[in-house]
This record gives sequence, structure tokens and C-alpha cells, in this order.
Amino acid sequence: MTLTELKHLYATQELVEAVVEPSIGDGYIVEFRHRRGGLVPLTDGAGSERCYSDIDSATQQAFEVGFHQVRIADDY
Repeated sequence: MTLTELKHLYATQELVEAVVEPSIGDGYIVEFRHRRGGLVPLTDGAGSERCYSDIDSATQQAFEVGFHQVRIADDY
């Protein structure tokens, strides 16, 4: 979902958590946990998952959605 769509979901309390995690390639992705379960990734207008070069840039996107805390998942 795009940043605008995610902001709307946050405003209607549909999103409960923001997570930054390593992407399969280089960089980091931002995902949001929906209140009904499952993760919703931040994408561009074409539907491609957005990838950021560092944790700080990815975290800033979660802040843009409205979150004040972001979980950093480092499973590798």
C-alpha cells in the first residue's frame, strides 16, 4: 500500500504496529501489522515494495504514517 493509503488505515485504527526488517536483497523494507492480522507492506504507486538503504530512512516512513514507535526486526 502507498503511504497515503497507509496513513488512512492508521487514522482509522486499522494498523497496530510498524516493523522495519531487512529486505531479501540489500536494504530495509517497512511493513505494518493490520489489526485483523497479517502484514501490509509499504509500496510505491505501481505496487512494488519500497526498499530503503538504511534503517533510519525506513523508520522515517513509519513515522510519516503516524507511528511513534517502530519495531526493528533483524532475523538474519
